[in-house]
Amino acid sequence: MADILVIDDEENLSYSIQLALRRAGHECRTTATGEAGMAECVRQVPDLALIDIQLPDTNGLELLAQIQERGLDVPVIVITAFGTVDSAVAAMKQGAMDYLQKPLSMEEVALAVDRCLENRQVRNRLDAYQQAQQRESGNIRIIGQCSAMLHVLSVADKISAVPTDPAGGLVTILLCGETGTGKEVLARYIHHHGLHPDRPFVQVNSTAIPENLFEAELFGYERGTFTDAKTAKKGLLEVADEGTLLLDEIGDMPLSTQAKLLVAIESGRFRRLGGISERVANVRVMAATNSDLERKIEEGEFRADLYFRLKVFCLELPPLRERGDDLFLLADHFIEVFSRKFRKLAPELSPETRRVMSGYHWPGNVRELANVLQRAILVYDTKVLTPATLGLDTSSPAPPEPTLASLQFDFSNGACTLALVEKQLLGSAMDAASGNISEAARLLGLTRGALRHRLEKAGLTGS
Repeated sequence: MADILVIDDEENLSYSIQLALRRAGHECRTTATGEAGMAECVRQVPDLALIDIQLPDTNGLELLAQIQERGLDVPVIVITAFGTVDSAVAAMKQGAMDYLQKPLSMEEVALAVDRCLENRQVRNRLDAYQQAQQRESGNIRIIGQCSAMLHVLSVADKISAVPTDPAGGLVTILLCGETGTGKEVLARYIHHHGLHPDRPFVQVNSTAIPENLFEAELFGYERGTFTDAKTAKKGLLEVADEGTLLLDEIGDMPLSTQAKLLVAIESGRFRRLGGISERVANVRVMAATNSDLERKIEEGEFRADLYFRLKVFCLELPPLRERGDDLFLLADHFIEVFSRKFRKLAPELSPETRRVMSGYHWPGNVRELANVLQRAILVYDTKVLTPATLGLDTSSPAPPEPTLASLQFDFSNGACTLALVEKQLLGSAMDAASGNISEAARLLGLTRGALRHRLEKAGLTGS
């Protein structure tokens, strides 16, 4: 039900419109002059106004302008007895949502009213969504002071300022890191600090879409492409227009879709399933993974060309256990957030709790820390969080840090040089990994590229 104001000096017509709208379930007010109509708008802003062009004291277009000047959010349908193209065009240019020509059909009036009210609802939902997005963008923070995180944030800020240009291919960013390190949060941070934070942020979980539906979900399809395609549907690439598309768990994307995604990224263009016309993809593409994509390439599960195209910008989030005091910066943040959420006083971490937290391996990283603190604050009414309230599983302690105390170096003959030790270490790692560079890199804590460089420098080769 809507509150509708009719401003028309023809008494019989106003009465007929009023009856028709009340039968449709709406409330309806009527006035015969522009002055009275404006007074009604100010007294109680209607959901919709029907305004005649020719009023005794003013012109309907002038009244529309006055409503807009006062900042009143009133959708307007203009009624004209003249039916001229000029008056209709002027009304629409000035902001009217529709126009009706006399003599009026009450069925036509009802349809126009329903159409305008539906458009208003869509606009209101869109406004609410955009406001929520703006609030969310203001709340997105990356907490961390360790050198690795400061480097990630520095690069992220530079990337967010890069404009999208489909003519030169799509901007791509690869986000790497263990599960729970905050790859999605970082993606949202880049989007909301970019040039179009009001545009959509669309996230696709590659593990949640069946392989036979992935292409249709990503690129969309035309009507009649398959049995159930009764209407055309936009793909997520189109939905994210001028915004960001996050492809989560990119390592699980089907190989057939990887090839088409590569074409879309390189050309900035794509086709819907069953379509013949090319469409422009103006979107920033981010891909996130906790998989070893280079190993997947070796195993034939991921395309090397797509990997290197996605890796134009590569940001690797460090695991929580390597972030030092960031652990407690994050803990304080989550305690504040969840205490406010559950309307409780923020508890403190006891010294013993801090010691246990520092020694814990945090396999689930930042996500695990958030979940542990949320559960503790919800379940326990206490001023101090103890190790017992956190419920950390310390029965399987983190693997001890490797030590070099047992290694012996003989400097007496001058043959123990850094180059020689490094070469021997590299050779031992390659032997332990049976010549597999990815495995050797993992054993040494290096990236494949860094290991290849060191092998070449040392005169060694690997597979």
